[in-house]
Order: sequence, then C-alpha cells, then structure tokens
Amino acid sequence: MRALVIAVVCALVPVRAGAADLTDAAVRAYDEYFAAARHTFVTGAAAAREDGVVRPGSGDGILSKPDSLVHHWRGDVFLSGVTLDAVIAVSQAYADYPKIFKPIRAAKVLSTSGDTRHVQFRMRASGGGLSATLDVRSRIQWVRVDEQHAYVVSTSEEIREVADAGKPTERALPEGHDSGYLWRAASMTRFTATPDGVWMTMETVGLSRPFPSMLGWILQPIARRLGRASVGESMKEFAQAVAARSKLAP
Repeated sequence: MRALVIAVVCALVPVRAGAADLTDAAVRAYDEYFAAARHTFVTGAAAAREDGVVRPGSGDGILSKPDSLVHHWRGDVFLSGVTLDAVIAVSQAYADYPKIFKPIRAAKVLSTSGDTRHVQFRMRASGGGLSATLDVRSRIQWVRVDEQHAYVVSTSEEIREVADAGKPTERALPEGHDSGYLWRAASMTRFTATPDGVWMTMETVGLSRPFPSMLGWILQPIARRLGRASVGESMKEFAQAVAARSKLAP
C-alpha cells in the first residue's frame, strides 16, 4: 500500500552514524507490537476522525524497544466527492506511484493472487540532513468488507538499503546489517464511504535503529517532526492524485 512510503521518512534517524545490526530481540519486539496493532486495527471500532490531522499511533509516536525504535503514526483525510471504487483504483495503481509520491522512484508488481499482491518499491527519502535509498518488497492484502468499507494491510518482506544508488558501484547492503534507517515497515489503511466522499485512515509502523547514546533527547523531537510531516505530505499527495483522477473520469 502507498502508505508504506511514510515509514521510510518516519524511521530516517536524523544523525550521521555507522552501520547497525538488527538483533533477534528487536525483531521479536517489533513482531509482537505490530501483531497487537494489526489486531486493534482490524477488529477495533473506528476512532474519531479529523481531516488532515496526524497523530501518534501510540505514545508519542516513537517507542523504545530492545536494540531498536518503533515508529507508529496515524492520519486521517477526507476525499471529497469521490467513490470508494475510485479511491481503491488509485490505491491499486502501483505503477503510477512514482508520479504520485515523491520518495518513490520505481514500483513493480511482482505477483498477484486473489486480493494479495507482492510489490517491489525503490524509495529515496531525506530528512535531518540524511538521505537513503531502499528497495522494499511488500506483501499487500486487500479486504473489501462491503460496499462502504475496505481496508488494506501492507507488510515488508525484505528491505535492502542501496549504496551508491544509480552509480556503476550500486550494491544492496546485507539485510539487517546496514545504516539501520528502516528494518521493518508496515501500513494499515481503512476506507469508509459516505454520501459525500471517502474517509481514509492510515497507520504506519516502522522499525529502525535506536538513537545514539546521549543524543536521544535532542534527536527524538526532530524524528517526531519528520514522522508527522511525512504522513501529512503523503496524505496530501494521495488526495491530489484521487482528485486528479476523478476530474479525468468520464
């Protein structure tokens, strides 16, 4: 799902640092956290919505876990004057993502089976004076609940940081043994049709390296600002794409 791109910027730790290693403890902590967040998302009642508002998905949006940080954000946007089918059509047009979302440089559908898609994204994100290129392979599962409701859950299957992207020396760094900008990423998006348009609520959950020792109190507010801003920008870009497609429709 297109919301996956948000996690790249949310987890782009704004500090120059060396390589980091993804530990088993960090993976277990993330898997447990995301499993609980996914259960709440799928089974829980929809919370109050505010158009264009971004808020932490839990705590202050950045949660300390063993050897890592979990970044969890939630945003809502109202897509006025469009149908649920039209919104889903834009969401599933993965080949168009590089034209819609600035961080996405390439997107390719690898396979489709029923309501499940496997998609490869190349993303380049910047924040806090840093930039990173990542190749992200994601599993995207769609559920059409009824005529008024649908949701989609996207989870990363592999994330590889790309060194020297676009150069003859381009190479993918070993998974989990890189700069630690983003080790895991997931997004969950709910669509609710109304007579006047469609509400879109999305949550992103990412896993990154922890802040360097003694610098967390400086870096955490910056990372929160980047995370919040990236969610808002992604929602704006998607809303603009839906509106443009709606104007072109016969």
